[in-house]
Amino acid sequence: MKLPFGATKEDFERCKKILSKLVNDKIDLNELTLTIMNISYSTGGNYSDEIILKYAMSYLKNLT
Repeated sequence: MKLPFGATKEDFERCKKILSKLVNDKIDLNELTLTIMNISYSTGGNYSDEIILKYAMSYLKNLT
């Protein structure tokens, strides 16, 4: 798995834990985590808990 630029394995695991609280088992959590981290990076954000949570909530809202 290729992590976004500047992300560590610890960042990925922390972000994955945040996202696991927002989604059900039908969603591929690894794929979703990478997507949200890439969105955050590409828009100049970082991988902080607050930023990841906000991007995830917006992303998931637009999926429905």
